[in-house]
Amino acid sequence: MIKFYIFIITLFVCHVTFAQTLPKPDHIVIVLEENRDYSEIVSSSLAPYINSLLTDTNTAVFTDANALVSGSQPNYLMLYSGSDQGVSGSTITSVQFTTCNLGASLIAGGYSFTSYSEDLPSVGFLGTTSGNYARKHNPSSNWQGTSTNQLAPAANMPFSAFPTHFDSLPTVSIVVPNLIDDMHTPADSTAITPGDTWLHNNLGAYIQWAKTHNSMLMFAFDESSSSTSEHILIFFIGQGVKGGYYGESLDWYRMLRTMEDMYHLPYCGNSTSATPVKSCWSTFQSGVKSNTIQENAINVWPIPARGSLNFSIKSAASDDVYVSVIDQLGRIVKKTEIKITAGENDFKMDMQDVNAGIYFIKVQGETTNSFKKAVIE
Repeated sequence: MIKFYIFIITLFVCHVTFAQTLPKPDHIVIVLEENRDYSEIVSSSLAPYINSLLTDTNTAVFTDANALVSGSQPNYLMLYSGSDQGVSGSTITSVQFTTCNLGASLIAGGYSFTSYSEDLPSVGFLGTTSGNYARKHNPSSNWQGTSTNQLAPAANMPFSAFPTHFDSLPTVSIVVPNLIDDMHTPADSTAITPGDTWLHNNLGAYIQWAKTHNSMLMFAFDESSSSTSEHILIFFIGQGVKGGYYGESLDWYRMLRTMEDMYHLPYCGNSTSATPVKSCWSTFQSGVKSNTIQENAINVWPIPARGSLNFSIKSAASDDVYVSVIDQLGRIVKKTEIKITAGENDFKMDMQDVNAGIYFIKVQGETTNSFKKAVIE
């Protein structure tokens, strides 16, 4: 019994440490462009939109960011899963992976994930190419399936499905431009301006919205065009990002570890030994205001439940919160708004219209952000 209490206290301390050192964005959009050296983009007149973002007060630019290998596909896999999964070139493996990965970890943690690929011909398409779409640039597609750590086809969407109401975006999404808009083709500098324009036209509105809605964009090039260096441009922009140029070394494993720590996810592959980015955050808040509900301050019972769920929420302040029931694919199956006050708050939710299964209960408002797992019979 004594060991049990020590374990619980350790969990609580770890949770508080995370909350104090990293923000917890409501949404992160990751965009990777192709095959450009840092010097080809920064201060270049060929990329006016990107360079306008680099001077934004909400942009952190990492001047010592580097791809880990030469070749697109392994770099994408490292960012997404902490490993190249034994892949060294552009050939698509015929076996879907079941290893730890960002998308599956998010969903298991009660969050959501989707990849949006330009020119993807249909939801869940697993072909190698289609028009200007290349699967080698769509890392999560290699985990599509029904086994452990795999994703449903609905997590592999055409970019045309990217939400216009950004509140409905997944917690984390990867946007995959096609082979024309990712600056890869042609190999000379004439591809830079079309890619820069594509970013402005397709994600400019989200970027502006993110700066006032606890969200962010992570932008990177997958590798350099140089044969002697893998020096690439990586920048973060959004609310809570402290603008400036940062000289610390940054690679895919540190980027992955940063997101894992933001959402308290397990560490995948080589992110286990990486350190998260801590230098560029102007606020350590989860949401617009400070997070007043920790994960162990919400109770849900009975487990398993039949017909209804009981909730007890302890809050330090009054708040209007949304209570969402989220399935294992990250879909919201039930949502209601309630008012809570400082202190203990008890209420009940009817679950008779929810199918049996494992769900995550998310409570979120101006000053609250927490989740718990629930089982419905």
